[in-house]
Amino acid sequence: MQRQAFDTLEFAQLKAVLQQRIRTPLGVVLAEALQISTDAAEILRELRRTSEGVTYLREGTALDLTDLPDPRQALGKLGIADVNLEPVEILNVFRLISIALGLRETFRYDERTGGADLYPLIRAITDRIPNLRSVYQRLRTRISPTGEIEDFASPELREVRYQLSRTRETLHRKLETILKKADESHALRDDFVTIRNERFVIPIRNDNRGAVQGVVHGMSSSGQTAFVEPLETIEMNNDLVRLREVEQTEIIKVLFQITEELRAERESLEAMAEAVAQVDFIAAKARLALDQKAVEPTINHSGNRAGRLHLKDARHPLLEANLKAQGLPIVPLSLELDAAHRVMVISGPNAGGKTVVLKTVGLLALMAQAGLHVPAAEADLPVFNQVHADIGDHQSIAANLSTFTAHLQNIRNISEELDAPALILLDEVGTGTDPEEGSALGVAMVDYFNERGAHVIVTTHYSGLKVYATTTPGVLNASVEFDEKTLKPTYHLLTGLAGSSSGIEIARRFGLPKAITDKAAERVKTASADATEFLRKLKEQHDQQRQVGAALEEERAAVAQKYARLELDFLKRERERAQEFKAELQKVVAEFSAKAEQLAAKIEDESQARKVRREIERRTVEMKAAVTTAARQLKVEAGPNAETVAVAEAAPALIETLDFHIGDRVKVLSLGQDAVVEAVSDDVVSVQVGALRFREQPENLRLIERKQQSKAAKASASGLPKGVSVSLNEQRAEVRSELNIIGKTVNEATDEADKFLDAAYLNNHERLRIVHGSGMGILKRAIADLLSDHPHVAKFYPAPPNEGGGGATVVELKK
Repeated sequence: MQRQAFDTLEFAQLKAVLQQRIRTPLGVVLAEALQISTDAAEILRELRRTSEGVTYLREGTALDLTDLPDPRQALGKLGIADVNLEPVEILNVFRLISIALGLRETFRYDERTGGADLYPLIRAITDRIPNLRSVYQRLRTRISPTGEIEDFASPELREVRYQLSRTRETLHRKLETILKKADESHALRDDFVTIRNERFVIPIRNDNRGAVQGVVHGMSSSGQTAFVEPLETIEMNNDLVRLREVEQTEIIKVLFQITEELRAERESLEAMAEAVAQVDFIAAKARLALDQKAVEPTINHSGNRAGRLHLKDARHPLLEANLKAQGLPIVPLSLELDAAHRVMVISGPNAGGKTVVLKTVGLLALMAQAGLHVPAAEADLPVFNQVHADIGDHQSIAANLSTFTAHLQNIRNISEELDAPALILLDEVGTGTDPEEGSALGVAMVDYFNERGAHVIVTTHYSGLKVYATTTPGVLNASVEFDEKTLKPTYHLLTGLAGSSSGIEIARRFGLPKAITDKAAERVKTASADATEFLRKLKEQHDQQRQVGAALEEERAAVAQKYARLELDFLKRERERAQEFKAELQKVVAEFSAKAEQLAAKIEDESQARKVRREIERRTVEMKAAVTTAARQLKVEAGPNAETVAVAEAAPALIETLDFHIGDRVKVLSLGQDAVVEAVSDDVVSVQVGALRFREQPENLRLIERKQQSKAAKASASGLPKGVSVSLNEQRAEVRSELNIIGKTVNEATDEADKFLDAAYLNNHERLRIVHGSGMGILKRAIADLLSDHPHVAKFYPAPPNEGGGGATVVELKK
């Protein structure tokens, strides 16, 4: 990336805005080092991290780390042998451990809860935080929150402080006795004990200093008071000084012990600091995205090297902040370039917003490749190897550069460094020289960059460039709108239409003498005047077409909404019918079970009663399985006339939670992303968003498009041409006595194990083996929870060593 483009597009100012949302000194380091990436996978990862931060903050929980001091100095000292940390530095390290462990717990995902993993990328960071909880709990009790070493930090320190307390108390009592005697002889200046030179003394009137024998440790500022250490207390003061020295020695020992224990965990502490910094950085990017009402730009897995550059209602973040401070609105812009149309020529009046378009597109491209969300309603951006910008007046007397030569120097540098895919932004291309030559140079420059595969956006007043854009395939005309009635720019970007400069009209508006403006109008060539009139008529036609298009869009939305209501009503009725059918079947099963139990209760022969109950239980299991199968078949058969259902885009407010099928296109509401259904269970839907796969609750999904099914496919899937039949006499396949669930998720494993137990029970198996592996023990615990209250299980226990040991569980079924 060209440094000059960074300065021109004000990327440093944007980084400063981001840094204002950082909460820790550790995060500031990452914000200051923010760089532009050209790796599509890295860009996508950083954008998804920002999206996860936005999702977390939208839940209403602040991710505020403002009370974390900078631990870097302390961590640096841990790398130097035999150097102790100061108490305040130890407290800073303790605070780092506490915050890091809090983040680790906050984003820890427990598969047993069955909830969706909303923060996999942030969790990948926090999962790397070492668990120093035992070290933290052991050490933090030795030092108080104010940095004082606690008495019980070591037995020696506790003992010396006890001796200090006793000696100090004895010394005070002795000095108080001396004070009373001095008071009787009127030699006392003040009746209190004070400290001079770290020794306890009493204040005596200077003119009666001989009343107390001792060592004078100083005089008051007035000279009327002497601070005397009585002879009787000299030895006790000596003891006190000695004990203080011993105390200080013990404190240093405690600090050394704490420092050494922390030094042994230095790598873990540095990993904690890095994780906290990354989470703080992600939170800052998320706060910036929320403040700017920004969206995650689309960056496909090939890096969007097909060249689509699409922005809808994009806003320049720095300009928007300035306007908002003045109470003024910003006019958003929309544009689209692709592989077939990579060049846009923007014309129109001065002060109409042409340069703002260049800076907005350039800065948003840099933001996306820095992992930041962009302020727009929609954004689809390529991954550019380079972003170049020649914007503004680079005239320099010291460097002997005119405006024209400065622009030429920039263009030369761009052409020498060009490495497509690249974004090139040129403001007033070809300006600063004869208009005819400048126009020709501008066309040649744009054509040169276009042929080398770059995306090019230029602004111009030259008619030659406007004609070039109109007549050249792959080049788009655009203009900034100018209100002819008020003679003011509207700042709207109009694609497909060249604009006139309106220089004479603006000159009149600014009060230039009428003689000048009239004469200028007369000198405009007839051909130029005709071209201006032609452009004006084109604009009128464009405005009319835009109005007609808006009316048609309203009509289309109304029709789509009506269709959505009808489709939704149909789906609701079918769902209710399926629920009623399932309830009826379940009622039949319940009645059968109850009556069969009554019959078994009347059998007096106990062995015969056991056989009957076993047969009843087998038949009940078969009926329940048949009910579930029949309900699913009915759900498949009840599809809406085997036609594609596309209603979510038309009326999103009407769509409720629906039944989903594999292959359906859905929108994930929490992410705002489209996804494809890969698997469906009773309460969880597995979806794929790009390369990411995760499980989601049905209520967080909205149907966009139903996968199309032919009638033949539906008949084949259901196996029922009309109605539903339930058969309990089907031939059962042979069931093995072993199940391997290694590598499966908890939900998949427990579901498969449950079905395995039912099938084995129906096939009269007595002893089974479930292989789950050792690992972290997650599958083993889940299987144990399932077996503990399963109706077919008599008992279960770990397999013997020759059958897998702790990596397998043996199950004995009820007889």
